[in-house]
Amino acid sequence: MPYLVDSTLTLFRASPPPGLAIHGNNRTGDAFALWAGEWLDLLHSMGFVVEVPADLRHAAPHGPRARKAGAAPHSMYARLGGCCDALRDAPAFLARYAPLRERVEFCPDDTTGCATALAVLWLAHGGMRVAGAIGGSAVHGPAVGPALEEVALCLAAQGRDTGLTRLDLLPEAAKLLRRAGLPLSRHKPVLGADIFTVESGIHVDGIAKAPHLYEPFKPETVGLARRVVMGRHSGLGAVRLKARQLGLALPETAARPVLEAVQALALQRQGSLNDAQFAALCRAHLPPAIAKPRTPSGASAEADHA
Repeated sequence: MPYLVDSTLTLFRASPPPGLAIHGNNRTGDAFALWAGEWLDLLHSMGFVVEVPADLRHAAPHGPRARKAGAAPHSMYARLGGCCDALRDAPAFLARYAPLRERVEFCPDDTTGCATALAVLWLAHGGMRVAGAIGGSAVHGPAVGPALEEVALCLAAQGRDTGLTRLDLLPEAAKLLRRAGLPLSRHKPVLGADIFTVESGIHVDGIAKAPHLYEPFKPETVGLARRVVMGRHSGLGAVRLKARQLGLALPETAARPVLEAVQALALQRQGSLNDAQFAALCRAHLPPAIAKPRTPSGASAEADHA
């Protein structure tokens, strides 16, 4: 079973992000220590190993909660960084370090965009531990190592045991990173809130028919949900699907007029429509007997966001 070691607390202790700046010499009651306790609880509940700096041990519990059962302390492992040798000659790299795989934490940097692939390669060839951070280089910079959530899902896609549970809590990790003041794109792989939001007509139609051909993992695996938004690239299939999702009995003869209205409004807004706006366009083309006012699920929140 692999051990995925998150070094976020060590990174933040060395260079606190804007939302967790340390003032004076207060080391016990500051925002950083409180945030660290939440981070430790969350990642432990998912099964990650958490590297806790020595001066933050008060934020960690007594006992082995910061690591998996049976895992040795971090200090017993040498951290193997960089990635040049592995990229240049992977077989030679693995042959050189394979005898040390039980004593090494592999932490390939992401300067060439290959950290996740190298980490998975290391574990696939018998490596025991990979060090990195939730969010990876997109959040912390290329020197941090691979994005651990991406490594975990790559292993799962290959049918390998990750030893992790409750990856559906990853949105909570994303919230904590944002609370710390770090930018996190809504389209960031795995962590982004909009990675299962689709608009393109042929894409929506394909996902409706065979989602496994478009999505490497199910949205609920990482605590998200598939969402169809309507915009200038939407097609008739998306109109029909979205109307059904909102409980609107849209006649077939109304589908094309609604699509044209959607595209016109999206072009005017220079963006996609929220559910309330789409529902209003549909009702304008419904027979009076069934065009009753109805608030779509989530419409209010989306309208506020729009």
